[in-house]
Amino acid sequence: MDIDYINWTSSLPDLLSNSTFPISSCNDTLDESIDCTPRPNLELWIFLIPSAFCSIVTLLMNPLILFIILMNSKLRKETRYQLLANVMISDLIFLLFNTIISTCNTIGWYMHRIICFTLIVFTFAAYTSCVLTVTMMVIDTYIAICFPLHYHALLSLSRIKKVLLGIWIFSSVFPLAIFLLSQTFDGNPLERQDMCLMLYYGNDEKKNYLVTVVCALSLFFLFLCSIMIIYFYIKLYNITKQSGIWVNRFSRAKLTLMMHSVLLCLYIIPACVLSAEIMMFKNNMIGIDARMWMSAFNNSMVMMMPRALTPLVYGLRYRELACTIKNLFSCNKVSHIGTDC
Repeated sequence: MDIDYINWTSSLPDLLSNSTFPISSCNDTLDESIDCTPRPNLELWIFLIPSAFCSIVTLLMNPLILFIILMNSKLRKETRYQLLANVMISDLIFLLFNTIISTCNTIGWYMHRIICFTLIVFTFAAYTSCVLTVTMMVIDTYIAICFPLHYHALLSLSRIKKVLLGIWIFSSVFPLAIFLLSQTFDGNPLERQDMCLMLYYGNDEKKNYLVTVVCALSLFFLFLCSIMIIYFYIKLYNITKQSGIWVNRFSRAKLTLMMHSVLLCLYIIPACVLSAEIMMFKNNMIGIDARMWMSAFNNSMVMMMPRALTPLVYGLRYRELACTIKNLFSCNKVSHIGTDC
C-alpha cells in the first residue's frame, strides 16, 4: 500500500484521530519499508530558470569586481570600494544558501529542522548585511559631497573597516538570536521536514507570537533604512540642484539616482513581501501551498534580481572600476590594469 507524503509538523493530530493504518515518519528507524525519498514539486521548477540566470550573472561579475578591487591598491584604499566589496561578498553568500533552500523546496528534499534553520540564519545574515551596507553607501556619498574637506577624517579606511565589522556582527546576532530562541521552544530539532520556510511553526502559539515580534522588528529595520536613504537623497538633491547637474533630461546624475533608487527598492521590497507572506500564513489567510508559491517567486526571482543588477550598475557607473574592467579585457592594455584611464 502506498502512503502519501505528509508534513508531520502540521498534520499529525488530525491523522492520529482519523487514520486507519499504522503511521510512520521519516524519523522512524524501525520501519524500513516506508519510502522516504523526496517528493518533487514540479510546478516550482519554473522559478529556478530566472534564478539560474541571475546566479550566472552574479557568479561571473561579483568575483571579477572583487578581484579588481583587491588587486588594485588605489581602489582597495577607497571607502566606497570597500563598501562595494562587502556588498559583493554578502550577495555571494546569500546566493549560495538561498539557492540551496530554493532547490530543496522545489525537489521536496527532506532535511533536519536544525539544518534548515542554519541555512536560513546564513541567508538572513547576508541579506541584512547587504541592506545595511547599501544604506552606508548612500551615507558615504552624502558625506563625500557635503563634507569633502572632512570626508577622510569622518570615514577613514580604518573606521570603515570597523563599521563593516559592526554590520556583520549585527547581521549575524539578530537571526542567530531568533534561531536560538526558536530552538528553546522546539523539542525535536532533528525532526526531518520536506520544506524549509522561514518562521514556519505550524499551530504553535508560543512560536507564532515569536513570528509577530520578528516580522515587526524586521519591518521597523527596513523602514528605518528606507527613511535614511530617502532623507540623504533629498539632501543631496537640494545641495546639488544649483550646480546644474540635474538640468539635462538624461544627465549622469539623474541616471545614477534612478538606477540606484531602483536597485535599493529591489533590495528592500523582498523583505516586505516575505513579512507579508509570513503574517498571511500565520493568520490563516493563505495555505501552505500558496505560501510555497509565494516563497519560490520571492526567493528565486525578486530577491535574485538585485544580485544580478548590482555588479552591472556599480561596475558601469563607477568610472575607475569601469576603466579597470575595460583595460582588463583589452588586448592592448592588459598590462595597465592598475593605471588610470
